[in-house]
Amino acid sequence: MTMCGRYTLKSPPAEVGAEFDVDVRDNFPPRFNICPTQPVSVVYQNERNARQYGLMRWGFIPSWAKGEFLDNLARKPLINARSETVLEKASFRSAFKRRRCLVPADGFYEWKKQKDGPKQPYIFQRNEGAVFGLAGIWETAQDPDGGEIDTLAILTVASGPDLKSIHGREPVVIDREHYALWLEADERDLKELNPLLRAANKGTWSGFAVSTAVNSPRNDGPELIEPLEAKLL
Repeated sequence: MTMCGRYTLKSPPAEVGAEFDVDVRDNFPPRFNICPTQPVSVVYQNERNARQYGLMRWGFIPSWAKGEFLDNLARKPLINARSETVLEKASFRSAFKRRRCLVPADGFYEWKKQKDGPKQPYIFQRNEGAVFGLAGIWETAQDPDGGEIDTLAILTVASGPDLKSIHGREPVVIDREHYALWLEADERDLKELNPLLRAANKGTWSGFAVSTAVNSPRNDGPELIEPLEAKLL
């Protein structure tokens, strides 16, 4: 399973709007298995430099993508960008400089390799169970059918103390006090973003094993975030 390839957003729209100081008009239901290529909730700066809530497709498409490269993205979407190399990659460089976003979430899944059998999924949530903002970059591009589509990727970093025994990478989370900097910084301020691209401090995440039912995009219910031990009783 891809690093940071699934996450949850169970928090109600009003709570999401309050966290990110945006008007959320969507009456979206709780989601327990948000998957790549789906439309997802995003907070970004619009053309008037105002903070806005909207939907974007999870699976980044560079604005210049065409032909075979575009066809390949339909089969293997760019759902993550490594924070260590985001400015070196032609696919992501421009978006990181000019089009960063926050992806509301209240949990994410990672998969641990096992000696035998399939990888074991784990869910990670903040200890208080609150909504948080994943660091994202976005781009308006042409989809394979020729229309315009807003697309995004979630930034990752080498795992910190809470996740390193499970997986080698974790998503970058932007602390609330840095939302404005992350969304508003221009190209002259990029160095100020570097300290934000780090793993979470020890004790930030609570994690536990869950059912492999989360592996299927068809499954999306509260049973996916039940501790595996409880399922075995």
